[in-house]
Amino acid sequence: MSNFHSTVSRRDFMKGLGLVGAGLGTVAATTPVFHDLDELLASPQAKINRPWYVKSREFGDIGMELDWNLLKRRDQSKFTYWKGVAIAMSYPGGPAAFSEALGVGAKAIQDKTKELWPNYQASTRDIALGKALGAAGVNTHYADNCEMNGYPLPIVATPDELGIPKWQGTPEENLLMLRAVLSVAGLGPSVGVAELNSQTQNFVWDVSSSHDPFADGTAPQSFASERIIFDDSISEYYRTLNPNTIHIPTSHKYVITAHNMSCDELLRRPFSGFGGAGEGISYTRVAFAKVVVQNFIRGLGYHAVYGHKLQPAPVWDFLSGLAEHCRMGQVALSPEYGGLMRTHAIFYTDLPLAFTPPVDAGIPKFCETCGICADTCPMGAIPKVEIGQNWETFTGQDWAGDDGTGGIEGMYNIPGYKGWRCNLVSCTVGTISQCGSACRGNCPFNTIPNGSFIHSLVKSTVSTTPLFNSFFKNMEETMRYGLKEASSWWDNPAEWHVYGTHPALLEQ
Repeated sequence: MSNFHSTVSRRDFMKGLGLVGAGLGTVAATTPVFHDLDELLASPQAKINRPWYVKSREFGDIGMELDWNLLKRRDQSKFTYWKGVAIAMSYPGGPAAFSEALGVGAKAIQDKTKELWPNYQASTRDIALGKALGAAGVNTHYADNCEMNGYPLPIVATPDELGIPKWQGTPEENLLMLRAVLSVAGLGPSVGVAELNSQTQNFVWDVSSSHDPFADGTAPQSFASERIIFDDSISEYYRTLNPNTIHIPTSHKYVITAHNMSCDELLRRPFSGFGGAGEGISYTRVAFAKVVVQNFIRGLGYHAVYGHKLQPAPVWDFLSGLAEHCRMGQVALSPEYGGLMRTHAIFYTDLPLAFTPPVDAGIPKFCETCGICADTCPMGAIPKVEIGQNWETFTGQDWAGDDGTGGIEGMYNIPGYKGWRCNLVSCTVGTISQCGSACRGNCPFNTIPNGSFIHSLVKSTVSTTPLFNSFFKNMEETMRYGLKEASSWWDNPAEWHVYGTHPALLEQ
């Protein structure tokens, strides 16, 4: 690939795409033209550090057909996922069927590994790395601190308690300040802010799901489902037990959404001894960041509540413009980082912040003709390219049985939008069987933002000229930008990034 990057000129590459002549005019017509620096600085593009082809939508318009008659707050207490013990209890057919499914999943992953790398055999060091990262991540800090409960949050003094003025800044200044703090805490550079209002409250669960970490089926109080109540008579959130309830002030209308970045080189090496465990430490990092951000906002004289399990994860990414909907369904795809954004960090706060608008980067249109993620998934959890955006569940479940609309069954997806849905049950089986999030690792949008002309041209063309989407999908499959054989990581010191994240992914 290095020769490809160094020997193909811009004109030759564009000529190969048919973009010279009439085709070039198509791209030129969509390229913004600025006559002087003042005009550039006044443009919407200058207000947030994004490529020119990422267009802003109106606030609330996430580029998807929505049915607000069905998009209501939902009781998720019957749906527990990612924890093997917990999902076994609610798995269709019960624990025995779940155990059988894990065996099928392991076989599917073995088959996919042989298909991609016939000679790969997980080594002792591969397995040791996977277990070490897993032990430091999901099984400890995520369960104990990354959820909304867990270890008590250390409390810092407020300005009133210190006898100093409460922080005063414009919403724009506060957003810039927050991005700086999130960066220090390990989140970003993608940071968005959406508005919690009477309509967007419908995206927040009425009752949250539970995460049960114990083999005997019991759960401590801190991991049980909670009813979520918005209250206009309080200024700071609080919890009650029996029944489990969290009360959130309606004044917390600023919803901060951010991510840390993936261990990108490990993510490109799924189906291995370290598999998805390479992502486990991202939850530990969010647990740390959560403490920093909540206390920082408190130290300014405002309030914030962390909301990891209050809502379907991608929705605030869509509303705040961090990402768009994609074929993977449960994954939000970033124009700049593709599927390399990792653990969500969502805060509801009364700190005034500038809202960031939803975006149009042409991602769903590209997904219509791509389907690489679906082909990569050994579990068949992602709709194949033949399946377009639709209103169906893609789980084998029927909306008629939905307990949110009169039935008795806890649904693994939600109704009310036209798009793609992941079969979360099959996905969970694959995750536990060490698929390593191969779908995200193989996404064509996963380019490192290193200023490469060709990568920028591909993304801008995808955004503005969908005619070439099939070409770029074929190019991705031919050049194999995505997945790599696992053992190669050990022999490439240039890929041993701190926390596994390429430095270019962290630049503000």
